[in-house]
Amino acid sequence: MKNVFLYFLFLLIACNHKEGHATRQKGASAALPASSKEGLPLPDDTSYTTYTTFKQAVQADKNKLKENTPDSISNYLYTRLNKDIYAYWKGTPWDFNGTSRQPGVGTIACGYFVTNTLSDLGFNIQRIKLAQVVSSEMIKTLCVGIRRFAQFDQLRTYLAQQPDNSVYIIGLDFHTGYILKDASGSYFMHANYIGRVGVVKERIEDAKALRDNKSFMIGSLTANTARLQQWVRE
Repeated sequence: MKNVFLYFLFLLIACNHKEGHATRQKGASAALPASSKEGLPLPDDTSYTTYTTFKQAVQADKNKLKENTPDSISNYLYTRLNKDIYAYWKGTPWDFNGTSRQPGVGTIACGYFVTNTLSDLGFNIQRIKLAQVVSSEMIKTLCVGIRRFAQFDQLRTYLAQQPDNSVYIIGLDFHTGYILKDASGSYFMHANYIGRVGVVKERIEDAKALRDNKSFMIGSLTANTARLQQWVRE
């Protein structure tokens, strides 16, 4: 009976699933403000008017970044994730089967939040495959400087020593998301399954979905200079 209980607990909180068999929670998008939908003005804390405009601008910016320094490219990626991606996606509800390609519409699961947003930023990745596999495979594919920790305090100490304006992908027991590090601290940006809250960005010290784990695997996306050089040419 214990094994059966653990199996169903895993199904409840795990984030990896198949897009082809996704379902939508009834009424999920209807409760969202119309301003978050495609073609209409979006939050004031982003520089662009629609999500499509934002993605087009990123593609144009990438062409200009080809001859820039690695630091310039990594800082650009950090800013787009920390500012614009979060401004568009915040509050988009979590669902185990969520695969939305449009912020504020439908639902999103944790793995798809990472791969969909990277795809929207122009990364040529196996978006569906990486969202479905265990997060360690996604981290190994996209990141460098991979570290593992067994305690949250070890993770916090490690991040405090890392450079500002850094982007990481973290894999947890049954969850995944971004870690964004700046001069004010480290933040967990993820599709939060707790209370089905959805996309949030919270200080790592306040993130229950991060703290309450026994395994932490983290890798740096912004330190992967070879992959970023490839990205601006995609």
